[in-house]
Amino acid sequence: MKIQAAVAREVGVVAIEEVTLDPIKETELLVRIQAAGVCHSDLGSLKGEMRATPPLVLGHEGAGIVEAVGAKVTRFKPGDRVMINWLPGCGTCFTCQDGQPNLCERLTTTTFRDLPVEGTSRLHTHDNVTLKHMLSSATMAEYAIVNEDGAIPLLDGVPFDVGAIIGCAVITGVGAVMNTAQPKPGSSAAVIGCGGVGLNVIQGCVLAGCYPIIAVDTVDAKLEFARQMGATHTVNARQTDAIEAMRSLTHRGPDYVFDAVGASATIRQALQAARPGGAAVLVGMFDVKQEVPILPGWIVSQNKRLLGSFAGSVRPYIDLPKLQQLYLGGKLKLDELISKRYPLAELPQAFEDMEAGRVARGVLVFEE
Repeated sequence: MKIQAAVAREVGVVAIEEVTLDPIKETELLVRIQAAGVCHSDLGSLKGEMRATPPLVLGHEGAGIVEAVGAKVTRFKPGDRVMINWLPGCGTCFTCQDGQPNLCERLTTTTFRDLPVEGTSRLHTHDNVTLKHMLSSATMAEYAIVNEDGAIPLLDGVPFDVGAIIGCAVITGVGAVMNTAQPKPGSSAAVIGCGGVGLNVIQGCVLAGCYPIIAVDTVDAKLEFARQMGATHTVNARQTDAIEAMRSLTHRGPDYVFDAVGASATIRQALQAARPGGAAVLVGMFDVKQEVPILPGWIVSQNKRLLGSFAGSVRPYIDLPKLQQLYLGGKLKLDELISKRYPLAELPQAFEDMEAGRVARGVLVFEE
């Protein structure tokens, strides 16, 4: 079938093109996409900074309606509302069985190679260029093919745009708190970087009962978003020494410092700012290919912990429905998190707005 999609044929160049999507296979769903989140990972992939690189169709946050199912699909039927799970674990490997499906061994040969779980690309340009499916999803398109494991039921009352962002931005941020750090109520916390993920780290800290919750960024508009999401204090790192400010507000340093950026400077800030015996939690992936110099004395002599949190240590079949319930119960501010909605043709503007800090989260929306 012919569909419109956000195609990156080469690094730094994106265009909305008509492409061919091949038929689904027996364990797959054809999903008519209704909303696709605009994430820094999409932009990083477009720029060649992430593991996913062109030529590919962008997008991994998404939600839509099942149009067709393969012969061996048992959990879904046409007409079902779903959100995309871009980390479809196999359920049988060591890490899945050990309760860490976000580290599934199958992902290295499928999702992290930007292929469907079945292993072959189903996207092609009119001039016969085979396109990869970003993170097994390729949601910035009118239709997407996902394995049955790559979909989660969208609960009644959860809009498509909210469902789209739950699958990455929300679980990455909230999960870093609830699954990875697991702070006790009353723990102090700081969040470096207040983009879409950082704002959800703040929401996770609110759910966990942290106080104070300190938001650190260099853009005043992002700090205002942070206050709306529940930050109790804000620090503009261009105007103030961020480490000293975090220590001053907590007397000795926060119990937990979450780095939602992933740059060398912010990783070092997070580890230095955490109190003796505290933890730095690395969430962001801005500079994943860069080596970061860290002094062992920061960790050993002060008994600090350095924790990694990939995709919020997500357990998709447990956490994604739970986040939907928290939204429906008024515990997560997800309508407020979506600052602007764009048609697919305005993807370049959505990327520009995200980089400039003009939006908390942007979402592409498609007509039903």
